[in-house]
Amino acid sequence: MMGMGRFLLCCSLVALTGAAGCSKPGDAEVPRAVRAQEAAGAPVAAADVKGLEGKLKFKDDADRERFSLKPKDDGAKLVDGEERELARYKWKGASLKVSGPDDVALGYVVGSAGGALTVRDGEQRQVLFTLARQGPGWRLNDMKGTLLYSVWPEDDGARIQDGAGADVARVKVREGKVSLRDAQGRTLLATKSLLAAEAAACLAFEALELPLRMALLFHLQAPPSQELAQP
Repeated sequence: MMGMGRFLLCCSLVALTGAAGCSKPGDAEVPRAVRAQEAAGAPVAAADVKGLEGKLKFKDDADRERFSLKPKDDGAKLVDGEERELARYKWKGASLKVSGPDDVALGYVVGSAGGALTVRDGEQRQVLFTLARQGPGWRLNDMKGTLLYSVWPEDDGARIQDGAGADVARVKVREGKVSLRDAQGRTLLATKSLLAAEAAACLAFEALELPLRMALLFHLQAPPSQELAQP
């Protein structure tokens, strides 16, 4: 009888333990929910984000839309604030073809194995500019090798300097907005899309026409996929 009593007692304890473990089914989900909430509320570094999720819209300090980059299956399209087409971007293997609204080639941005980007003319006969890594930042040289701009990362964005080392502009990434500001701190352009600071810095390269500046931005932000990069 005592053996039977011990058996029944053990069975009761097992049942109670199992019931306690199942009495709050939501408890097992708490860590997952907390992690999801923390992930949703945590700040995300723009430099860690690649690709275009949708229309990339830029406004000036008066909140007027200046231009937008619209992604397409094979590239993108640049339009002004009135939706007038300014340029077309189309992947040709690892090269990004830049064309006007009439589809005449304005230039090409070509990536290299080392990560440098070269801007070539519409006939691809001449290298006009080269954007290459310089330590943690970037440097833009012209066809003669003269330094035009340097881009240096900062905790909240990036700093752009001219060839002489003078500040030209800064990129600020704050509270869900990426802005390009002049040397005095005045906002020139801003977007609420998550954009890498190094890509946004290309908009300060005034030695290049806007379609080519945006081509560099596009190539850095949304490099070609493996499928598109195939020759």
